[in-house]
Amino acid sequence: MANGQIRWGILGTGKIAGEFAQGLQRLPDAQLLAVGSRAKTTAERFAKRYQVPRVYSSYTDLVQDPDVEVIYVATPHVTHKEYCLLCLEAGKAVLCEKPFTVNAAEAAEVIALAREKELFCMEAMWMRFLPAVQEARRLVQANAIGDIQMIQASLGFLMEYDPSHRAFNRDLGGGALLDLGVYPLSLIIQHLGIPDSITSHAHLGETGVDEQAAVILGYADGKLGILNTSLRTYNANDALFMGSAGQIHLHAPLYRPEGLSVQKHTLVVGGGATQATDSAPTGGVTAKLRQIEPLRNLYRRAKPLLAPLLGLQERRLALPAAGNGYHYEAAEVMACLRRGATESDIMPLDETLRIMETMDTIRAQWQLRYPQEA
Repeated sequence: MANGQIRWGILGTGKIAGEFAQGLQRLPDAQLLAVGSRAKTTAERFAKRYQVPRVYSSYTDLVQDPDVEVIYVATPHVTHKEYCLLCLEAGKAVLCEKPFTVNAAEAAEVIALAREKELFCMEAMWMRFLPAVQEARRLVQANAIGDIQMIQASLGFLMEYDPSHRAFNRDLGGGALLDLGVYPLSLIIQHLGIPDSITSHAHLGETGVDEQAAVILGYADGKLGILNTSLRTYNANDALFMGSAGQIHLHAPLYRPEGLSVQKHTLVVGGGATQATDSAPTGGVTAKLRQIEPLRNLYRRAKPLLAPLLGLQERRLALPAAGNGYHYEAAEVMACLRRGATESDIMPLDETLRIMETMDTIRAQWQLRYPQEA
């Protein structure tokens, strides 16, 4: 840690590597010292754009740089296991882009080596470190909406179909679940834990990967996690935490929410009457109109707009991320390194492994296997 700075290397020069390099510039205690690529010209172009002093035309040379302390693995996820192991064998701490690997067996291998060598390792699920997501987590832990009963989250986009693109390419571990669905799944498992049952359905496209899917995670205590993901259409791309006393709406886009809303509930008692748990009016004309089914449905849809007029206790919190948001996960890595921690409490390795195991189970229901799993 020369001059108090932690020295980074980036393995890979794709779009996500550039985003991370840009984010790292917001941290004065971080130095992007080196970049590695399989093509020298690509590495040199990347280095020029992001002012990286050292350039390597092989990943092996990058990990052998004695001054690099931590490496961000930014290659496609079918290569994550190979390159994480390469970094760890060279004694480097690792931040690996999500999804951590293709499957749980690969993840377990990486985690085992990191623990054997007592080196820091973390999945780069950058969403978890953003201010809005951190605040949602704090509110849940503070019991702000009571006991969480259900979480509904989604992430999907209308992507141009290209069978050679990694999202649609089975050889590259393609599919909506690993590419996008890992975001809502990670959020649900962070708050509800490992499910006791999984029900899912997916549409497998011409290339054999899941182009969209719906998944229900069931828990023994009755709680539910519901997620949707798609390469064929836009989803709501948000998350709703539903508790016994209210709900938290994490605003779209899920991968980088700029804020959230907190809404208190009314309690439905026998006979369909309501007992207020907030300041919502329960008598008079408004309450009578809400007993009419069509109007009740309309009220539900319009409630966010009507809340201030009806006196409902809804709080909207603007929590924008600074810059492009990638520096938050890097800051967590550096904080862990400085205190000698080999794992992050926010994104622990056991949780990464459980997420990979859950995705394995889901894919098994679709009979979707990747070539390296044959």
